[in-house]
Amino acid sequence: MRALAARFGPGLFLIGYLFWFAGGGLWARFTGDDLMNLNFHLTPSFAGLLRSNLTYWSTAYRPMGGIVYVAVYRLLGFHSMPFRVVSFALLLGNLWLLYRVCLRLSQRREIALLAALPMSYHAWLVNLYYSTGTIYELLCFAFYFAALDYYLGIRQAGKMLNPRQLAWFLALYVCALNSKELAVTLPLCLACYECIWHWPARGVRACFRWLAQEGRGAAIAALMTVPYVVGKLSGPGSLTANPAYRPAVSPARYLHAFHLYLNVLFYQDHFFRDANTILLVAAMLGLALWRRSRPLLFAWCFVLFSVLPFIFVPHYSGFFIYLPMAGWALYAATALVMLRESVGKAIPPAVLFLAVALALAPLHTRESRKSMRVFASAELPTTEMTAELQRVEPALPLGAHLYFRSDPFPPQTFSLVFLVRLFYGDLTVEVARAKDGDPPAGSYDAVFQWDEGRLVAAADPR
Repeated sequence: MRALAARFGPGLFLIGYLFWFAGGGLWARFTGDDLMNLNFHLTPSFAGLLRSNLTYWSTAYRPMGGIVYVAVYRLLGFHSMPFRVVSFALLLGNLWLLYRVCLRLSQRREIALLAALPMSYHAWLVNLYYSTGTIYELLCFAFYFAALDYYLGIRQAGKMLNPRQLAWFLALYVCALNSKELAVTLPLCLACYECIWHWPARGVRACFRWLAQEGRGAAIAALMTVPYVVGKLSGPGSLTANPAYRPAVSPARYLHAFHLYLNVLFYQDHFFRDANTILLVAAMLGLALWRRSRPLLFAWCFVLFSVLPFIFVPHYSGFFIYLPMAGWALYAATALVMLRESVGKAIPPAVLFLAVALALAPLHTRESRKSMRVFASAELPTTEMTAELQRVEPALPLGAHLYFRSDPFPPQTFSLVFLVRLFYGDLTVEVARAKDGDPPAGSYDAVFQWDEGRLVAAADPR
């Protein structure tokens, strides 16, 4: 019994920890991003989505996420719960993958479990738990760490990847790229691992030999990344056409954005600035070199390069650090175990694990109240409107024209249009709104009015 508790207890604790703080996300409603993304991915055919995943260098918008969106919608309909179940399945799967990678890197189960603890919940990453719009981050993390785990498993067995294994690894990498742009750092991740664990011998020949053997996986992955980066940055409809994603590359920009995300990570508003951020990063490097710890050095490198895909863009979102948090988690877990062992091995690993969980719990509780207030203030009445459409007008002819004399959605937005089209399963539905100043001219198949939380079939507005 005690052996079973030791083996499965920490994993069950982590699952409970996640659901204790974020379990309400299973019942979260559709957000505006969900409605927009689902409409966008439904526009091409499913075969077109599949082709976009094969031509990973095209400017198709995160087509792996599109596969999930469309598959869930086509199979289970316009209901938020199935999408939330998929998101939570990915959250749990990602915890398991993180545990496996940290276990391979540290060779310590205690460190791997401690690293999974802060990754199980973070209050300022509320969108991960309450919005399916972060499916891209969740999928990217899943494929990124699945590829890394697969690679590390082969390398730590003392082998090089054979052609078949390399093909599997690259397939996982392409899936990560198709999920979100964050995945482009995976070749750097492999290069860091190989340099830290298998540093090449001195000499030009030795370096070329290392590149052809230990560095081969990183080099081939890097070559595969080139058409992806070129296509995403220069193709028609590229992300850089959007000012919010247009990068401004400079060391000052990197440092400024890095300390902004550092404040998010540590639940701070303005504590970290450029100066103390540099001191923290330097101290972390100093500890890694002093202790000659490969896991610490790898984690230090990871936190610095994993932010590169978003650190230079002017668009900020807290959940962007979901993947880079893995490096912080590994570093913190390794340092804490070192501290425990320096104090004395009389402190059992379970005590340290529970102490960290209990120390984080009040912080999560306090900050989750703040983040949920902000998130709830932007929520749309998608559940209410869906229920009212089902009650008042459950079916409409294809290509129907609707007019809303009043509605509870913000003006000059497309959320209501997207919701109506998704509810009826018809992307050709036309929606006019008095709130947007649309003239009540023409013929309409249905006219609605929102009256004190109820949808009313109104008279023709003409």
